[in-house]
Amino acid sequence: MDSISIDEILGITRGELLQGERDLKIKNVKIDSRKIQNGDLYIPIIGEKNNGHEYIEQAFLNGGSVSLTQEKDRPFPEKMTVILVESTLEAMKALASFNRHRYQLPVIAITGSSGKTTTKDLVASVLAQKYTTLKTEGNFNNEYGIPQTLFNLGPEHEMAVIEMGMDHLGDISKSIRSVDPDIGVITNIGLCHIERLKTQENIFLAKKEILQTLKNDGMALVNGDDGFLKKLKEEKNSYQVQTFGINDQQSIKALEYVSNSSGLQMLVEWEGKKENYSFGFPGVHNVYNCLVAIWLGHFYKMTQPEIQKGLDAFVPSGNRMNIFSIGKIKVINDAYNANPDAMKASLDVLETVGADYGRRIAVLGDMLEMGDFGPAAHYEIGEYARKKADVLIGVGDLGKEICRGYGQNRNDVYHVANADAAGACLRKIIASEDIVLIKASRGMGLEKVLDYIEGGNK
Repeated sequence: MDSISIDEILGITRGELLQGERDLKIKNVKIDSRKIQNGDLYIPIIGEKNNGHEYIEQAFLNGGSVSLTQEKDRPFPEKMTVILVESTLEAMKALASFNRHRYQLPVIAITGSSGKTTTKDLVASVLAQKYTTLKTEGNFNNEYGIPQTLFNLGPEHEMAVIEMGMDHLGDISKSIRSVDPDIGVITNIGLCHIERLKTQENIFLAKKEILQTLKNDGMALVNGDDGFLKKLKEEKNSYQVQTFGINDQQSIKALEYVSNSSGLQMLVEWEGKKENYSFGFPGVHNVYNCLVAIWLGHFYKMTQPEIQKGLDAFVPSGNRMNIFSIGKIKVINDAYNANPDAMKASLDVLETVGADYGRRIAVLGDMLEMGDFGPAAHYEIGEYARKKADVLIGVGDLGKEICRGYGQNRNDVYHVANADAAGACLRKIIASEDIVLIKASRGMGLEKVLDYIEGGNK
């Protein structure tokens, strides 16, 4: 980001200078005192577990010359410039909005029940072939992380791709005015967060918040095969609605696709033109992810070879559909998170890639935050896994329901309590040429199973 003066900060945050110099320039903004560097502004956030105000002195010692505060009566380092604001969180959002709006560039915001991170990474990979592109890194997709991404926006950037997650109605609304996207993408409406939101209609409404600030020339790019999202075309909105999918009439459509162990081959139609694309990861869910990236590539005047180069350059984020080998054992590590749609998509990949291997082993753990839908949803996953996997290891309390759906009385199904037990079980039964899928909600920590495959955790 370009530097910001103290006077600008005071104006943006409606703050009051408690102490220190006005004649300073801020180079960046941080909320983690451990990451503060010389010239940074420290914003102490009050969270559920920690109060960032307790680390103002540490931020100063690390080089932070300026800090915000909403707690006026704290002792501050004598040589530190301190600005009092009503809410440090709201001040951070205001500063993030300021930084976003001083650069004239397209901003694309992406959400959805599943696939949003992969789609974000794919879109950024494609656009980066022609434009200097900023994207959300890691899990910085919430009310605290989104501003930090926007602070990384600088004059060198020509595109920004922002991922937006949510847990409750209103979560996306808290950040959408700072992001102020030109295009809002919604990948799908599934059962993720159903425990809190109770109905898919509420999930739809929560995801739809990403479209709240679109202007008359703004664009909603949504999954036209999704029963909720396709209704957007029937609504009277100020923005345009474009759709992607494999069924019916779409703005961009995969007319044909083949999914096999080498990935995807697709025939795509866009504005009456037909083009062939390939992608190194199999599964129909990736067809949808690719269609978003291809549409955006074309929208921003990219050629088919440029778009294909971006698809080829895609690298999945950690623990997301990472396919690799450990000796003669193939591993599909998709342990970052899970919901019913994503679980089925991963099992489809296991079936496809597993065609070239021995036994297909599915290590499936609890899908959390499912509420009353949990038992039935896990049982259904077990039934689905029966068609896709030769061996099942169900992990956790709801893993019992996965095993029940798979068939409890079979000798190729195992139920264990946790990730370590799953790893120990897998080590006993795994053999050369097997392929293993690891999939569960993040809270299950199922990536630990990898240690047992590698032999590093005995």
